[in-house]
Amino acid sequence: MILPDISDFLAKLEKLNIKKLGIIGVSTLIGGLLFSCGLFPFLIKTMIKKNMPLKPGSQIRGLYEKPPFAIDFKIYIFNVTNPRVVLRGGKPHVQEIGPLFFEEWKEKYDTADNEEEDTMAFNMRNTWIFRPDLSLPLTGNEMITIPHPIIMGALIMVQRDKEAMLQLVSEGLSLIFAPLREHAFLTVRVMDLLFDGIPIDCSSEEFSAKAICSGLDTEGAVLPLNDTHVKFSMFGMRNGTDAGRFVVRRGVKDIRDMGRMVSYNDELEMDVYDGDVCNQYQGTDSTIFPPLLTKNDKLWAWSPDICRSIGAEYGGKAKYAGMTMSYFSLDFGDLRTTPELQCYCRDPPEGCPPKGTMDMSFCTGAPLLGSKPHFLDCDPKLINGVDGLNPNVKDHDIYIYFDLLSGSPVSAAKRLQFSIEIEPIRGHEVLGELPTVVIPMFWAEEGVSLNKTWTNQLKYTLFLGLTINSTIMWLSIVIGTTGILTAGLVFYKKSSTKSTVNTVRPVTVESFRSGVSGSNGVDGMIKPNPNQNSISRDLVNINNSKNLSAILSELEKQPKTVQPIAKVQERY
Repeated sequence: MILPDISDFLAKLEKLNIKKLGIIGVSTLIGGLLFSCGLFPFLIKTMIKKNMPLKPGSQIRGLYEKPPFAIDFKIYIFNVTNPRVVLRGGKPHVQEIGPLFFEEWKEKYDTADNEEEDTMAFNMRNTWIFRPDLSLPLTGNEMITIPHPIIMGALIMVQRDKEAMLQLVSEGLSLIFAPLREHAFLTVRVMDLLFDGIPIDCSSEEFSAKAICSGLDTEGAVLPLNDTHVKFSMFGMRNGTDAGRFVVRRGVKDIRDMGRMVSYNDELEMDVYDGDVCNQYQGTDSTIFPPLLTKNDKLWAWSPDICRSIGAEYGGKAKYAGMTMSYFSLDFGDLRTTPELQCYCRDPPEGCPPKGTMDMSFCTGAPLLGSKPHFLDCDPKLINGVDGLNPNVKDHDIYIYFDLLSGSPVSAAKRLQFSIEIEPIRGHEVLGELPTVVIPMFWAEEGVSLNKTWTNQLKYTLFLGLTINSTIMWLSIVIGTTGILTAGLVFYKKSSTKSTVNTVRPVTVESFRSGVSGSNGVDGMIKPNPNQNSISRDLVNINNSKNLSAILSELEKQPKTVQPIAKVQERY
């Protein structure tokens, strides 16, 4: 192997112009950093502020009003396998059945813009379409058993809030759902429970029965079936119907306000909780988020289905489709240790729901708790109170992969479980021995993961620009630093070769003897002539005459330097 000649390399370095090399290095470094850290981010933010607001006719407005793809909607139901044991106070055992797969289409219509307020108003419609091909081997015809949501829900809420009416309500339910013992736990076809509806006989002329049927109709919990019957389902009354009137910010004046909720059904705040903080609309409607966020910001979203806002927190960086995204997850926390949020509690702090849950009774009028599926991240007592649960982060957590700069979610899963709080109904012949426990009923997942068609648009526009910018930044750092270091090395090399050189004169016999004759020897030492500085430095420490004679003899042998003494005498 032939190694490079280091001396040739150093020689070439010495020929370089230090000043020009240094200027190029510094200019490259500073220029690259100014472009990458200043000019490029400014251009990107300017483009986002110009193109992202929800202005009429813009691309983002069209996607917001009518997304071109459906959201994956999956439902899992918990089948209670031992209802008779539970009626006698035993521990419930549940079996999860699912998923049943649906397409969920969200559409915004009847839009109106307010230029002065920078808002847009719209009505929202959610439509679910069953996908039997993706639900196999389930068909929706499976029979399951759950706590009856109307019977148990009505009795428990009346016992909590209006116990004086408990007898009247119990009589009315006995007329509608006779015999009550067989209906305390509802055995029903899955699709009837979810969408098709469960018939409820409201033909009784008794006041108590009519009052219950009227209350169900007022709360929007049922749909008319015929003159004497109504039908109840979990989602049927909301499928393809108006979800309410929303007003949100467009983001033209302030891009970070884009999509933020302003009002719902002409109300600037809710009237659900005992506290202004909990009644505020915070965040968006969950179908869009503003750009230019930071990891210190929460992703807030408000939903009329749960009558509150929930916020996901930054959890770190993660990869999706080859792109580095920000990972956000949600934790419902513990309201008992969060005084500022105890307006979500019935009677704080003892009346706050267990850790990891939300009290849904304010919103639904039923003793329901919302949580992550299988009570993930909840009070262990909830998991231990029911057999058949197996919580895990992969299948049951709430998350979103999100790009902070553009405000683009690329993959998300919103998972929410609905559970019923049951307790003994005092003095009731059928429900008087119920255990005090929380039984999960079902959980739903709204999920979306962008395919290559959509991720490539993001990857080859925004992320490609960011990658090029990052490359420019690092190249400028490497090239600039290399130039500066090279200039420093050349400067050091040239400085180190500069040194003082003494003049060397030829020595003749005459100059040597004159130097010697002016010296005084002491003990055989020759002291140099003080006027012959260069000679004296060369002759110090010559300490005996033998050495001196040898030196003189050698000097006389140099004909080119010293002429013979005889010839010098002949000239005189």
